[in-house]
Amino acid sequence: MRRPSYLLAAVLIVAASCTSAANESSDTSAADITTTTSRAQRTTSAPTTTQAPAPTTQNDAGQTGLAGLDVGDPGGDESGLTGDRSLGSIGDPTFPGLGNAGYDVSGYDIGLDLAGAEMSAEARIELTALIDLTELHLDLVGMDVDEVRVDDEPVLFDRDGRELRLRLADQVSAGETAEVVVAYHGQPEPLDTGEGLPFNLGFQTRPWGTFVASEPIGAATWFPANDHPQDKATFDVEVTVQSGQVAIGPGQLVSTVVNADGTETYSWEAQDPMTTYLASVATGDFELTTETIEGIAGNDIVIRHAVHRDALLATGDSLATTAEMMAAFEEQFGPYPFESYGILVVPESLGFALENQTLSLFGTDIIGSEAAQPILAHELAHHWFGNLVSPAAWDDIWLNEGFATWAEWWWTERIAGRDMSRIAATIPMEPLTGLTPDTLFDINVYWRGGLTLEALRRTVGDETFAEILSAWTERYGGGVASTENFLDLVTELAGQEATNVVSQWIFAPDMPALPEEQ
Repeated sequence: MRRPSYLLAAVLIVAASCTSAANESSDTSAADITTTTSRAQRTTSAPTTTQAPAPTTQNDAGQTGLAGLDVGDPGGDESGLTGDRSLGSIGDPTFPGLGNAGYDVSGYDIGLDLAGAEMSAEARIELTALIDLTELHLDLVGMDVDEVRVDDEPVLFDRDGRELRLRLADQVSAGETAEVVVAYHGQPEPLDTGEGLPFNLGFQTRPWGTFVASEPIGAATWFPANDHPQDKATFDVEVTVQSGQVAIGPGQLVSTVVNADGTETYSWEAQDPMTTYLASVATGDFELTTETIEGIAGNDIVIRHAVHRDALLATGDSLATTAEMMAAFEEQFGPYPFESYGILVVPESLGFALENQTLSLFGTDIIGSEAAQPILAHELAHHWFGNLVSPAAWDDIWLNEGFATWAEWWWTERIAGRDMSRIAATIPMEPLTGLTPDTLFDINVYWRGGLTLEALRRTVGDETFAEILSAWTERYGGGVASTENFLDLVTELAGQEATNVVSQWIFAPDMPALPEEQ
């Protein structure tokens, strides 16, 4: 993700410590950098109460600010559901109640009907139990749940905050697979994040159509999920829209069907596993363009962009560099890890860009600005760092943003000859630890994260640095990794002295000096 900070200009001018910001800069000098912030439109009605096939309970969460989002441990109640987190809570230190480690999802098959006044949906979830399960929890926010079936048998369920809790008719033993089908409907609404982010998380509805921006915990606004980066899965997304609308999803378009009632159904398939926050969908009057390029490994990479027709003028020729950028990044970071890539441009100012897997999200404010190229580079780089290798926990987010920021700087120096790390190194920033929900995307996560990698490169040299990047994606690609994993890798490939340098940049209260080039 890349987003501007309403404080960043002042930070750059006075070199003050950043306490509530996030990173979004163009490839200009510090004195020339200006920032904008744009808060997404949102509705404020309360979540609807869900229906169940038997008496159930639901506790609506008052959700204000990322720190206030209800992702804590649910308790038991008179429904008979225990809320027992020994069933497999992932235990993320930033969002303690998020996700469930008692099972592993292998695939989501999501059908959305957006042709009517409200969403009608069904999600099929293929999973494998990691422990013996008599109860199963999914993350789901709002929406009315009509029915839940497990292996084609109806089950009782209730709601507690963002938890959809299922009482299984029969135990699913460790190692066994199950199919969970959730039928639901309603008006999906984004989470109100208060001041934590300049936009609201999740499914967004506009007069012109819809789109999704879920990082970090917004996926559950539009489908039931094990909503944590540790559980990656494949995605099949089928979307029905009114004639004249186009539905965009992750991966590749596999079919378009004109239905008897005049609606159209678009089916998208993402065969490479992804974390839930990277799954996306959009509807509207989009112009879809597709071309195929050859990757460094001789494979085909499908490049498809979806630009809303009201955003075509702002987009201009900004996307013309995609193939060149892809080739350069493959040379630097190794083969592109997915089957397709593209940009989704929506017809409004977002104040951020987001690396939705295979379909990065942009608004007209960034795509039509001088900052477009470095931020396009940032979001593409995430497909190696963040999407291929995802954070083991949300307090490892600097591994996403620091790597992508370093890649953005590398691209900026390549095309414009500007060394952004030199500018960033002049700004005091907090350590990369002790993050809270409201500081996940502060400037230090981006710039001090990028400087950590630049300090490593200058310490070990380009050749060893490239070996570390290659080993990182090869060893952890398709899964998750932690800060500890990264430090261990640096020690293995570059020695303890290099690890000490990296550790200072991650943990030291005061920013170290950037080493001189070798």
